[in-house]
Amino acid sequence: MMKRILPANRVKEYFLVTSANKTAIGKKKLEFVQDKLISFTVVDQQPDHLVFEYKLYDQVMKGSSLIHYYSGDMDELQSDLLFKTDAEGQLKDLLRFNTLKLKLETGFERNIRKKYPKEFIHPLLEETSRLLSDKARLLASYDGYSCWRFFFQKWFRSFEGKEEELLILKKYFGNIDLPLDLQRTVSPTVGDKGRLSEMTVTASLNKELFDRNAFSRMLKDLTHIYNIDATLDVTLEEQYDFSDEGSLTNAELFLETAVADWYSVTSAHQIKKLSEQSFHEQRAIFENLKRESTVPF
Repeated sequence: MMKRILPANRVKEYFLVTSANKTAIGKKKLEFVQDKLISFTVVDQQPDHLVFEYKLYDQVMKGSSLIHYYSGDMDELQSDLLFKTDAEGQLKDLLRFNTLKLKLETGFERNIRKKYPKEFIHPLLEETSRLLSDKARLLASYDGYSCWRFFFQKWFRSFEGKEEELLILKKYFGNIDLPLDLQRTVSPTVGDKGRLSEMTVTASLNKELFDRNAFSRMLKDLTHIYNIDATLDVTLEEQYDFSDEGSLTNAELFLETAVADWYSVTSAHQIKKLSEQSFHEQRAIFENLKRESTVPF
């Protein structure tokens, strides 16, 4: 058995996180790339739970749609968070939840309304306000296939060399869940057989749990092709590297779901741990990129 230990308490860890997504429906494509500078820090450790502090310091977004830039603004809204997990690292609560809606209503919303066309921003802000009034729903939003997966799994436990797990990505296709059978392979640190060093994850579609009929109806609505073959191909690959001290040092997530040449969604995420010096160098790079960038509004 191998185990990932908890990183040191109250030692700030800096990361560069890159997320990319491409959705293709026929010849139409939506895509974005987002780079973020963050920290993720253990701030409290108890026998039955852990508390982590998340901070977003800066980001650069390149998207093909206004919705991508609005998503970046929502990341800014959530730039300072406290998460509570169980002792193994599974997300259980968002502390200081009420401050998010207060932040939205005290200046943030006013600035956002000035930034986007009225017909675009009004329904999005209404939906955001509803989301920030529903903690359970907001918590569920951190549980999808996004960069939050780097942090919120059952990390702090004993691992077998090979494991299998059912992962259900709720409402991955609109209201349709994506059930995946994960295969996990872990390796120990050289010289320390009890310490987790590397992890590789692949997956296949759980065809028994997947609602293929609902998925087929969704595709027909999107493509207006009524004899479409709704056979879904899934590719998932994940790679994680850990330090001897339990820190995540490098990791990559990749998930592609596709139906022939008609429909595909590709999501990729990378994370790299930074030294404090590298973190400040990256902030300077971000400032230059933002000065040189143009946005579609």
